[in-house]
Amino acid sequence: MTTAELIYEHPLNEKIRTYLRVEHLFTQLNSLADLENEAQQLSYFSALFTLIDVLDRHDIRPDLLKDIERCENQLVQWSRHPSVSDKKLQVMLQQALRLQSDLLRSGKLSSPIKDDVFLAPLRQRFGLPGGCCYFDMPQLQYWLALPQAERQQQRAEWHNALQQTEQAIQFVLSFVRERGHFQTISSDNGFYQQNAEQFELLRIKYQQSGGSFPTVSGNRYRYAIRFMQLTEQAGRSVCAEAVSFQLACC
Repeated sequence: MTTAELIYEHPLNEKIRTYLRVEHLFTQLNSLADLENEAQQLSYFSALFTLIDVLDRHDIRPDLLKDIERCENQLVQWSRHPSVSDKKLQVMLQQALRLQSDLLRSGKLSSPIKDDVFLAPLRQRFGLPGGCCYFDMPQLQYWLALPQAERQQQRAEWHNALQQTEQAIQFVLSFVRERGHFQTISSDNGFYQQNAEQFELLRIKYQQSGGSFPTVSGNRYRYAIRFMQLTEQAGRSVCAEAVSFQLACC
């Protein structure tokens, strides 16, 4: 029987924390895109409205523009190295330029669907505990009963309105992740700490069979990793054994 190898990611600044939240919400939306049953449909709207709220509260457009420009500059530097594939670099450079151009032309990232005449009233109700009952939103019950093809067409329009944001987030986070390379770490009593050296993201790869999971505290200057165990008595407790894991600092 094989055991799962898990990758835990921890952001070291608020910007990357927001990027990861947005990426997670897009992953949820894509996994619920079939809209096959009522539970899936309601979960889709809940994830969609949470995404709108995150984009509305955090104006990540300026940060994305700066990060994509930094990626572009790094790609230009790599293009001068003889061992780097020029074809792949050109594709990534073109993508960086297109994303910058699209973001410069756009307004606030939540704007395309924030004020949608169908979504706006639903968003208000979903923000209330138990607010998505049909007696509060008969229009939702009607929409959920429409033919799947019609619902899918509407969903595709909403997704297309946010596709630029999804692509920009994917581009920047993939670039951040590729900056780090996994190295094996042996920690005493499940604890490890180190200077952050201006890293933005920690990626911890560990075996689920070890019976413990990592928790991280830190910032851009220093971080600490402590492995914990789930117990029936304490809920979770500090792992007292040596733990071997892989760490990538990005």
